[in-house]
Amino acid sequence: MKKIVISTLFVLSINLINAQKPKESSRLEKLNLKPIEIVFDEQIGKTDKESKALRVNWNESFKSEVKEVSEIALSYLQEKKDVYGISNISDNIKVAKIIESPSGKYVYYQQYVNDIPVFATNFIVCVNKEGVVTYALNEFRNVTKYKDVRNKSSIINNDALKIASEYLNIKGDIIGEPKMELVYFESMDKGLELAWKINIISMNPMGDWQIFVSADDENIIHVEDIAMYANVNAKIFNPNPIITAQTVYGSTSNYKDNNNTTNASLDAELKTAVLSNIKYENGVYTLEGPYCKIEDIEGPFGHNLNPVITTSGGVTGFNYNRSQTEFEAIMCYYHVDAAGKRIAQLGYNVNGLNAMRVDPHGLNGDDNSHYMSSGNYLAFGDGGVDDAEDADVIWHEYGHAIQNNLGAGNMSYLGQTMSLQEGSSDYWALSYKRSLSSYNWWLFADWDGHNEFWSGRRADLNWVYPADYVPYHAGGQIWSTVLMKIWADLGKDVTDKLFLETHLIWGQSPTLQDAATAFMKADLNLYNGSHLCQIYSRLQEHGLIDTNQIVNTTSLVNQTVNTNKIVFSCSDLNVQDVKVQNNAKLTLDAAGDVIISDDFEVVLGSELEIK
Repeated sequence: MKKIVISTLFVLSINLINAQKPKESSRLEKLNLKPIEIVFDEQIGKTDKESKALRVNWNESFKSEVKEVSEIALSYLQEKKDVYGISNISDNIKVAKIIESPSGKYVYYQQYVNDIPVFATNFIVCVNKEGVVTYALNEFRNVTKYKDVRNKSSIINNDALKIASEYLNIKGDIIGEPKMELVYFESMDKGLELAWKINIISMNPMGDWQIFVSADDENIIHVEDIAMYANVNAKIFNPNPIITAQTVYGSTSNYKDNNNTTNASLDAELKTAVLSNIKYENGVYTLEGPYCKIEDIEGPFGHNLNPVITTSGGVTGFNYNRSQTEFEAIMCYYHVDAAGKRIAQLGYNVNGLNAMRVDPHGLNGDDNSHYMSSGNYLAFGDGGVDDAEDADVIWHEYGHAIQNNLGAGNMSYLGQTMSLQEGSSDYWALSYKRSLSSYNWWLFADWDGHNEFWSGRRADLNWVYPADYVPYHAGGQIWSTVLMKIWADLGKDVTDKLFLETHLIWGQSPTLQDAATAFMKADLNLYNGSHLCQIYSRLQEHGLIDTNQIVNTTSLVNQTVNTNKIVFSCSDLNVQDVKVQNNAKLTLDAAGDVIISDDFEVVLGSELEIK
């Protein structure tokens, strides 16, 4: 049992608390969203470079007299509004959603001006099961500097839709109804602008287009294809014929795509599985259930997606091989259904992941796959090896759906945040794959990729951030490698649960080091920090530790703590001559004993927490 030994203790007010292949940049894209610039201030931590407002508090410990989660979060914002640079809480923020996790509840706020939402803003408040605020992330924008901003549009929404459509020069089908919303958009060139946000999913030009049209002068402000493309091109066996045959692509002519033809070797790798809770009505089976709904959403259209019962080889059921279009539909249903069940099994209920729409033959037949956030659906292409023949691809794309539905949503798909999302989706696929077989588990998409169609990715690299980091999809291999090492240390269940919890903490634009800190915070939330030593070791091995926020040591001596900090030890932790001030919170955690001796001061308003 951990002991806390305190001697010669001087305290003033102390609270002791136990996408697949990378897509090419489109000529249509016009990126103009002003980034939120963050700097590290030694006095308070990560702050806004311009306004000096606090941006993140990893180590909060706020208690309120109220009981309801929404009221606790609101009382926290009212108490801390000056620290976070928030003015007029009653008019400028609204609750966007509340998500429950095994560690507590996350309250997400949207920023408003003139009762109109400000695009790309979130404020996340985490309230644990004891009703204590333990974490806050501030992604609100510094809008008070803008005076006399316009609050009425000079054009109606349909006019803005026409302008956006003409800009894209859409020639093919539009999938679903376009979405239109009046928002404030903070651009790099003009600042805060009233704009129509238009979301259109089109087949030509293909993309999940998010376009902002000025509500003042009707100019195009910002254009982005927010479709998440994976580095894959094949769908599933279980997980794919390369793994179950324990071979490599092209080892013989039988283990190649061969223009989508099947053969005895590939048929031998087909596994019998149960498709649960599919729809049966008027003698017709439809691949639709609580976690997945197979649809013909994108071109090419006309595929038969409703399988029929036959008997073959003593098995009565859906008997199809990889050369038949129904095969990809069946495999999509099985794996998306399994992914949805996995999330529910780990204690997360996410409405947006229920009855996930999936097109097993989309992208106009291209050699790629994507998750479309505006439509909240997955689609898989048929170029090269059909993407829906490789389970790695299906679980990867579902990983992007997790990113959009479990947490803030509307995440940036640029820079390190893009790499993080791709690496996270690779982890989600490889975690499942490794649970089935230890053979070459580190190779992502070794049926769809690692071949003449594309090079694939892996999760066994010795890359260290920042020296080895490369942009885009490839950079995510650092993150997937780290998580798979943690998987080996802690096991699939613990790591998968930490992985999911981390999404709730991220916000919209996390860096790789932000994600690492969030992963450790998730362990504090879920497991009281019992795995910190193992997690820290793996993150440090790959250069992902932000030492301004987290320190691993056996002694904390002669220190003044001005910002929130987590200090932990994998053995005993000796604390001596430490002063906590400036409303900071110091969290101490040790595998052995926490020993506090000599002068230790916690100035009024600051806190000490021993886990």
